[in-house]
Amino acid sequence: MSNTRNLAVGEHALIGDIISDSFADDPVNLWIFGGQTGMRHFYTAMAQKLYLPHGHGYVVDGDAGACLWLPPGQNKQLPLLKSLGMGVSLFRDCGLKTITRGMAVDNALAKAKPQLPHYYLFAIGTRPSQQGKGVGKKLMEAGLKRLDEAGRPAYLENSKEANIPFYRRHGFEVVEKFVAAKGCPPMWLMWRDAK
Repeated sequence: MSNTRNLAVGEHALIGDIISDSFADDPVNLWIFGGQTGMRHFYTAMAQKLYLPHGHGYVVDGDAGACLWLPPGQNKQLPLLKSLGMGVSLFRDCGLKTITRGMAVDNALAKAKPQLPHYYLFAIGTRPSQQGKGVGKKLMEAGLKRLDEAGRPAYLENSKEANIPFYRRHGFEVVEKFVAAKGCPPMWLMWRDAK
């Protein structure tokens, strides 16, 4: 198995490609974006503008999988000026429905977010050809090591029911089954106590 390494600030295109590939069958992402083009734009922009400069991420050598985290106290929503370019590109490639659905989901999730300071796992994904080979486990362990050393809890929004057992194996528990917007597939909000 390959090693896990820290993502560098300039690797936003890499993370966008890995996550969009990993989420190709994700119900919530497909409902919002309609396909991988929109996902790639969104995850690349979020990595570039927020998660790599203000958080941290990991990639498995060979680009089999990657993840993005934000530390406690860091706002997961981009300021308006930083989000304009992403919005224009999503509108051009995916249409107004993607923008309105994405904003509705983001606003609902922001209201549901726990107030207790925590690390936030924004995205973790393994390319379909590499799933079942321990890639996700290596990525999760790298992230959890950092927050456990800091003695902090963690939170994530799981958009695929089949992934609940994976997260439970790493100490996360479902706190709420959540529908973020009318017509949106359900999500499972999950919490992991500090270790």
